[in-house]
Amino acid sequence: MKFIPSNLKAAIVVGLSIALFACGSTEGEEAGVDGSTPAPVDAPPPVDPAPPEAPAPTPPPEETTPPPPEEPAPAPPPPPDEPSTDPKQLLFDEDLAKLLIQSKPNDINLPLGLQAAFDIEYLGSFRMLAGGRSTSDYAIGTLGHNAQSNSLYMAGHAQHNAIAEFEIPEILSFDENIENIIKANVFQDYVTILDKKDIGNQTNRITGILNYKDSMLVTSEIWYDGGGSNRDNLQVFATPNNLTSSSYKGLLQIDGGALAAGYMSKVPDELVSALGGEYIVGWASNYSITSRYSQGPSLYIFNPQESLDAVVTVDKEISTTPIMVFPLEPGKELVPGGSEYKMEISPIWGPLSKVKYGFIVPGTELFMAIGGSGGIHSGIGYKITQDNGDHCDGQCTYEAKDNYNYFWLFNINDMLNASEPWLVKPVSYGKWSHPYDNGGEHSVTGATYNQESSTLYMTLDKAGQVGDYDTPPLILAYRIELKQ
Repeated sequence: MKFIPSNLKAAIVVGLSIALFACGSTEGEEAGVDGSTPAPVDAPPPVDPAPPEAPAPTPPPEETTPPPPEEPAPAPPPPPDEPSTDPKQLLFDEDLAKLLIQSKPNDINLPLGLQAAFDIEYLGSFRMLAGGRSTSDYAIGTLGHNAQSNSLYMAGHAQHNAIAEFEIPEILSFDENIENIIKANVFQDYVTILDKKDIGNQTNRITGILNYKDSMLVTSEIWYDGGGSNRDNLQVFATPNNLTSSSYKGLLQIDGGALAAGYMSKVPDELVSALGGEYIVGWASNYSITSRYSQGPSLYIFNPQESLDAVVTVDKEISTTPIMVFPLEPGKELVPGGSEYKMEISPIWGPLSKVKYGFIVPGTELFMAIGGSGGIHSGIGYKITQDNGDHCDGQCTYEAKDNYNYFWLFNINDMLNASEPWLVKPVSYGKWSHPYDNGGEHSVTGATYNQESSTLYMTLDKAGQVGDYDTPPLILAYRIELKQ
């Protein structure tokens, strides 16, 4: 250490004190708690010089280790408008952005999560309008596919409980003008369905349609089942190409009740052994009395042949195996508190989340659920006034435009490896802007997937309106298949 004379030490102390006084107080010495200004600091009294000290011996220089070479800076992340090159990444912040680019028929904004997982392409749209015992206005929109006739079945007006059949057009439309979008040919006008039963409760909402062999299965429920006790939920029609005169069987009971009895789809051949069956049935918290539902999309395995063989007066229960389900019980919801109205809504699942269809994309191990969600940016309340002045009769988002069409992806291996069917989380989820959906105003209310053509058809609620009072849906088509 170098020697510093005492008189020089005193000068340094005086100089520092004067400098601190000129610059203001240090941290913790600003205005007092009462807001007063601290008194000025007096200079210290002069210090008598001390006799000089003997200089201390200078220590030998220490050996220093050279610093390690700097690591190269990490590579910058990919641009936000391009999917990551990481093949494992399926979840993207961009798919949850508040401001989402609206898809148009000739300019599709596909979610990055879906682009990373699949080869996906928008194929166009068409309209399905029919008469008979119902109408396509205010249609429930539940869909079913008939591979033999290349047609779609659709559930009509919510109060009529009827189904019609339409031919899928060979050429679909990309026109932005709804009036110019092609209309599908009608194979069967609307025929009432839910009134055709042998025994059981009267249901009033069609939730699923499946063509199986030469028959058609229809799942349904009681829209407002206050006690959540109804178990009658399945009908079988022997000749779906002639619903007016078809024989029928019902109501049967899919095991799982409202937790299960909704959308139905075929398991890809390569996963039948692992899952233990050829067909999926599932549902979610889509209508009133949420306590009876799965708080997230469910996936059960069932055998439709059981329903064809069942004698309704002897044994009407159709067995299922739960692979994924989220009952409204502590520790079993997809998101804890996911059904609660609050300001902080999880992007995984919330009170407004709905799943209207689920299927496994062939060649992959991914289960896709499609529907809608809301409130992740503004929160959800009950009977509140929204930011646009509208007063809600029930639950709704604080911001009126905080609603969107949505997708979820789950890995089948996660389901099979889980110790319980509710211990599964999605690997991807996010908003899905569709042409004509007007920022989510027109929601997805039904869908069906054709494995042979890798085509997903979905119903867009009220998007087919061309007049002042008509409210039919629009049918959109996407090609979704294994990513090459």
